[in-house]
Amino acid sequence: MKTILNTSCAFMVYSIFGTLLLLLLPVQQASGADFTIKVLEKGSGVPIEGASVVLDESEIYETSNENGDVTFTGADWPKKVKVLAAGYEVLIQELPAERDFTEVYLVPIIVEGEGLEVVAERIIEKASKLSLEKEELLLAPGSGGDPLKTIFSLPGVVMAQDGTGGVYMRGSGAADNIIWVDRVPIGYLYHWSGEQSTIHPAIIEDMNIFLGGYPVEYGDSLGGVIDVRLRTPENDRMHYNLDISTLASSILLEGPVGSADGNGSFFLAGRRSYIDLLFSPTEFNDLFEDTDDENPDQITKVPEFYDYQGIYNHKLTEGNLEFYIFGAGDTMAMELNDSAKSDPHLQGELSSTISYLTIGLNWKQKWSANLDQTIALAYAGIEEDVELGRDDSGAPFFIKDEINHYMLQPEWCWKLNNDHRIFTGLSLNYYDIPVDIYISRAPTEDDIDFDFTSLEKRHFNETLYGTGVAPYVKQRLQWTDRMATILGLRYSDVRVSGGFRSQDFSPRGTVEYALTQDTLLTATLGRYVQMPEGGVILENFGNPGMDITKAEHRILGIEHQLTPLYSIKTEVYHKEMTDLVIPLDQNDPPDNFANEGEGEAWGLDVFFKRKQQDRKMGWMSFSYSKSERTNNITGITRDFSGDRPFSLTLVWGQPFPGIGYKWLWSFRFTTHSGTPYTSVTGRHREDPADPTSRWIPEYGEHNGERTSTYYKLDLRFDREFMFNEWKMKFYIDLQNATFQENIIGYDYGPEYEDVNNPTPITDMLFFPFFGVESKF
Repeated sequence: MKTILNTSCAFMVYSIFGTLLLLLLPVQQASGADFTIKVLEKGSGVPIEGASVVLDESEIYETSNENGDVTFTGADWPKKVKVLAAGYEVLIQELPAERDFTEVYLVPIIVEGEGLEVVAERIIEKASKLSLEKEELLLAPGSGGDPLKTIFSLPGVVMAQDGTGGVYMRGSGAADNIIWVDRVPIGYLYHWSGEQSTIHPAIIEDMNIFLGGYPVEYGDSLGGVIDVRLRTPENDRMHYNLDISTLASSILLEGPVGSADGNGSFFLAGRRSYIDLLFSPTEFNDLFEDTDDENPDQITKVPEFYDYQGIYNHKLTEGNLEFYIFGAGDTMAMELNDSAKSDPHLQGELSSTISYLTIGLNWKQKWSANLDQTIALAYAGIEEDVELGRDDSGAPFFIKDEINHYMLQPEWCWKLNNDHRIFTGLSLNYYDIPVDIYISRAPTEDDIDFDFTSLEKRHFNETLYGTGVAPYVKQRLQWTDRMATILGLRYSDVRVSGGFRSQDFSPRGTVEYALTQDTLLTATLGRYVQMPEGGVILENFGNPGMDITKAEHRILGIEHQLTPLYSIKTEVYHKEMTDLVIPLDQNDPPDNFANEGEGEAWGLDVFFKRKQQDRKMGWMSFSYSKSERTNNITGITRDFSGDRPFSLTLVWGQPFPGIGYKWLWSFRFTTHSGTPYTSVTGRHREDPADPTSRWIPEYGEHNGERTSTYYKLDLRFDREFMFNEWKMKFYIDLQNATFQENIIGYDYGPEYEDVNNPTPITDMLFFPFFGVESKF
């Protein structure tokens, strides 16, 4: 529901003045010929109804109809016309030689007054939730034109440095977060190493991030939630969107199904990278050749990705039905040479092909004034095909699996009265997972040294079956005008063939207290669980007897609305994690994994935001935190790999002043503590008696060192050009505009020969990311 708090004074004055002016003009008198002038919106070609067309300097005028047509009867052909319409710049245009029809185009104007539109939040919970709307997502610098990369500008969020595009939230692991797109899961959120998300930028409406303390309907995970909502397709006419950027090009079609402004509308979007079309593997290797290596690794398949989305939206009486299909794929291959010298089983080809497909529907229905229903039904599949290195006989190691996930999640909301609501739901899941692998266990964040060659390789070829049943209930009760509580309970029962089963309750609660009309205090306490990953629970490969991992989130917050535009949100949190997975490589299955890990994270997050309006936006995010892990078997406590004690990000964007107002400029400045790493302090031969045996590294304290403080400045410039029936937007995103050399790790050489003088590994020095978007 939308309301207007304060309508723009400038707009009111303009509208009243235009109306009075037209009332004073007499209607045309008949003489001369008949002709028609069509009034259209510049940039889209959409007809404008209610525009007034005045002929020459005369007092003859008419108003356009719903088709934008203004017909003059018995009037002389004018030399020029003046066209006025609310919301558009006044047009004075000379006309061509006499004819019976012509078109004129009006430029939309942006009224920059004090009016502020307030939109009801789609998620009622406020604790640990950060929200960004479409314009804030699209215009944020440093994102390379991808709205979902804006998440890394928020407090409490750290990008994993493992090349996966993973996200650490408040000290939890990169695999500990839930990703929803229109209430359903997708296979993965980012292509490659996180340079682009797998959802087309132009169809995203908003994004809500729960850094912790999320409500029961989202599911079971130790970290946070990324909840993306897609917008409803336009249904007034057909729209076409073409986009080309540094890494990929895309197309988007949307419009009505059936009659314009009817009940049905659709999206069809597709995107593909084209680096592999521009460079052959040889050219790609020459471009990124490492001259320090004698026999460098070689790309044999230039990385490529694609994604596609299709949505059909149908309006119902008091409801909405949406069918969708999402898909994405990534592939690459390389030959490992120098990097495999110290780990011989890596020698050979590394190839990876991964893809996902999600198909389903969302049905939202308001059955009565007191009962709402939401049902999500989906199939979510992920397919993975990886080959890595060779064993002693020359056979490649591999992973081939296919996760077929079928889910149904109905939810009902009962409004008992204006102050009391009850939500009930049921999450039903079925898994069918063919697995064929010949590989070691996967590396974990707990590994001080992942030596692939020395780890036991096992072959597993079987189809797994799993079920998950999770009923949940949530109550929101407004006790007084100031205080409300949100109490939830979730019960999860997960079973996987081979013997794994987990059953657990997850109570979660939040108290909200309005200290003043503009100040809200929040307190959240909740229990969260998560089943171990993949191979950990495979029979004869891992340990099906593993328990689920657990966490308790404790959060206190204060949110204050400084002005209608500016707000600040501050939270302190403490998170305890127990029964984390520890690999025991010296043991055979099922004793090769144990729930002997613990974790702890605590900190302060601050988010100061200027709401996007009048083409201006900005925010400041600040985090002070600490996160640790403890191995109960060794008794060692260390810094978590995603630990960043200090982080500050500043974002601002606005138009240039004066005649440059059509250009937007923005910047993002980021600084944070360095990345924890484990230093190599020496090396020795695997077999001291054999001078040809491989070198084995000797390590210092696990994550006992930290790289230098990170600094980065990103600049962005946007400009929209309008043509009669289409418009074009151009942007350039200058990432790391100051060429700052940020160290993210160290290279000790393929055989650790540079142990006393390692080579710094730096983040991207400078990258100019451009994009050109055309809308028809």
